[in-house]
Amino acid sequence: MIEFWTLAIAAVTALACALSGTFLVLKREALVSEGLAHAVLPGIVIAYALIGDRTSPLLLVGAAAMGLVMILAVQAVRRTGVVDATASLGVVFPALFSVGVLLTSMDLAGTYFHADCIIEGNLALAPLDRLEVGGRDLGPRAFWSVSVALLLVTGFVALLFKELKLLTFDPELAASLGFRPNRVHLAWLAVVSFTVVASFEAAGSILVVALMIAPPAAAVLWVDDVRHILGLAGVLGLVSAFAGHELGMAMDIAPAGPMATSAGALFLGSLALAPRGILMKGRAHRHLLARMEVDLVAARLRPGAPRDLESVRGELGWSPRRFDAVVARAVSGAGLVHDAAAGTLHLAARQPGS
Repeated sequence: MIEFWTLAIAAVTALACALSGTFLVLKREALVSEGLAHAVLPGIVIAYALIGDRTSPLLLVGAAAMGLVMILAVQAVRRTGVVDATASLGVVFPALFSVGVLLTSMDLAGTYFHADCIIEGNLALAPLDRLEVGGRDLGPRAFWSVSVALLLVTGFVALLFKELKLLTFDPELAASLGFRPNRVHLAWLAVVSFTVVASFEAAGSILVVALMIAPPAAAVLWVDDVRHILGLAGVLGLVSAFAGHELGMAMDIAPAGPMATSAGALFLGSLALAPRGILMKGRAHRHLLARMEVDLVAARLRPGAPRDLESVRGELGWSPRRFDAVVARAVSGAGLVHDAAAGTLHLAARQPGS
C-alpha cells in the first residue's frame, strides 16, 4: 500500500507541476519556478518556528505568502528599469533562500526540519504522514494537499484559458481589451506558488522544478496548440513519475531523483527527435542548403547555352568534390544537363506549356 500511495502522490504532483509550468515555459518565465521553489523556504521556516507544528496548514499559508513576496519584490525591482525581469529574479530568490537557510541553521538546528529535506524531498516517506478526520484515515496528507493544488490549477486554467493564452502571447492586446494582464499574471503566479508549496514537502524543490519545466518544454517541441501542449505536458509528467518510481524501486533508492532524471531524459529525447528538435531542424537546414547550392549553380547557366564546368566552379569558389555533388543533385532533379564528354553544363530547355 505504501508503494501505491507513493506512486499516487508522485502522479498528482507531476500533473499539478506540469500544468502550472506550461504557461511559465510558454511565457519564457521558467526561472520563476526555480525562484519559487527556493524562495518559499523562509516562509515555511518562520511559520514552523512560530507554530511548532509540522502538520499545521498555516505552514502552507506562510510559504505561499513568501512566494507572493518574492513575486512582488521581483516586479518592484523590474519596474525600476535598472535590470530586466530575469536579472531581478536572479537577485531576489537567492537572497530569500539564503535567509531561509540561515534561519534553519540558527533557529531549527538539531531538528528534523532542515534545508536538505526541502531541497531533496521525502517522497518515499510521504505516505506515512496520514490525514485523519473524525478518527478516519483518509490517506497521506501530501496526496490531498497536492490534489487540492491540482484542482486549483485545473480550475484556473479552465476558467481563464483565453485570458492566459492572450496574456502569454500578446499582453499588449490583452491590456487593450481590458483583461488587466498584470492582475491575471499575478493571480496565476499565486496559483503556481501554491502548487510549489503543496508539492514541497513530499517532492522537494529539485523534483518540483524538474516536473514543472521539463514536461512542458518537451511538449512544446512536439505540438503547437496550447491545449495540446497542456495535455501532452501532463502525459509526459505522468510518464516521468511512473518511470522514475519504477527506476527507484529497481535501484532501491528514493524515487525523487529517478523521477527528475526521467523528466530530463524525456526532454532530451524530445530535443533530439521532435519536429522542432535538433535532428529535424538539422535535416531541414541541410535540405535548404542543398537547394540553395543548386540555385547558385543554376543562376550561372542558361537553357541551351553550355558552359565549361571548371569556369562555373571557379566563379563559385567551391572544391571539386562539393561542386560535383551539387551538379549530381541538380542533374537528378532534371534541372541541369551535364555533358561529361564535353565537360559542359547548361539548363534543360523548358517544355512547351511548362
